[in-house]
Amino acid sequence: MNLDDIIVTPPRKEGVLTSSEPVHLWPLIQAALDKIEADDTTRDAAQYAITCSDGCVVLANYLNSEAKRVKKMDYRFKVPLIVYAAELARQDDRADSIYDPEEGAVYFETDEDQFSFHVFKDWTVDWENVADEVIKNYEWSGNENQTWALDLLLAYQEIDIEKFRREPDDV
Repeated sequence: MNLDDIIVTPPRKEGVLTSSEPVHLWPLIQAALDKIEADDTTRDAAQYAITCSDGCVVLANYLNSEAKRVKKMDYRFKVPLIVYAAELARQDDRADSIYDPEEGAVYFETDEDQFSFHVFKDWTVDWENVADEVIKNYEWSGNENQTWALDLLLAYQEIDIEKFRREPDDV
């Protein structure tokens, strides 16, 4: 898969003045990885993760969790990556997407976890068309998985986490 060939066109709500423009996804992800100063191992894991729907969800979760650590995160990846994850999920059946219009969030359920992405600020996107299901007042029972975001991402590259972690003495 050539990552530079991944193009996403987020659907827009009817009556919105702006039209949907195709977006090259990988450069947006690279910009976010640059912003958080991701190392080569993390970048490699991102390349593996983007090949499947649950990997895209884990990658989006990781980038969102890292945003808390940097000033002015480059969030241009968010909408296209969530849309792409939902598109892939219809093909590979590795995640289910649910949109809750009351909460303004898209949820993904994978075999392992649930993930939540608040998209209420991205109001021009037709999220009902993006998600597999629309459920008002969806009861999310997921755990706080941002703590383990890097571990989840690195699993897509089958990296031994213990070898990747630095001990306090190594710093």
